[in-house]
Amino acid sequence: MRRSWCKDVQLASMMKRMDEEFRALVQKEDPQMHAVIARHPNLHLPSPRPPFDALVRIVGAQQLSVKAAATVVSRVEAALDGQVTPQQVLDAGPDVLRRAGLSGAKSRSVTAIAQFAGTDAVCLERLLETPWVDARASLLKIRGIGPWSVDMYAMFGLGMADVFSSGDLGLRVAMETHLNLTPKQKPAVYDQRALSWRPYRTLASLHLWHSLKPASERFVD
Repeated sequence: MRRSWCKDVQLASMMKRMDEEFRALVQKEDPQMHAVIARHPNLHLPSPRPPFDALVRIVGAQQLSVKAAATVVSRVEAALDGQVTPQQVLDAGPDVLRRAGLSGAKSRSVTAIAQFAGTDAVCLERLLETPWVDARASLLKIRGIGPWSVDMYAMFGLGMADVFSSGDLGLRVAMETHLNLTPKQKPAVYDQRALSWRPYRTLASLHLWHSLKPASERFVD
């Protein structure tokens, strides 16, 4: 119990330090972005999730609002008896996934991920031992997994600190709204703007998403 408590304290301290370093960096390198986040609460990197579970959640969330995605993912979990594993998905079959709320395309994608992952998701686990550029290339070969899905997996599945997804509509809207970017630019324009936030582009993304919330939920005194 003591060891677990100490680890929690260490993690909280590390997250707080990272947020402070990010704020200091942005204040120096991007005052416009700093003005956006100045009154936001401290935001922390997402805790890593089991690789297969994370990918299933991300596929379920594709092109959906946060609320709708949470509903669909919850139904999928229930349909799989709470065990989001490759074997459970393959045993259930695409029809069960569709009845749970996934589209036909998403059902096929989740099945393809399960086939790629292998028993106990061993292949996905091994993939994480390779350089990220190679792991990313392998993930992009899976049916239904595109650049946005891989970026979200890196952020929310693996807890990587320096990820930015110019393919995310919410991030683009936040940058256009708060950073005076001309709407509907090429992805490279958003990528270039985000370079000054390295090595904390995931934290920057969390703050940009946070900036889209109603003011009553966004600011701290």
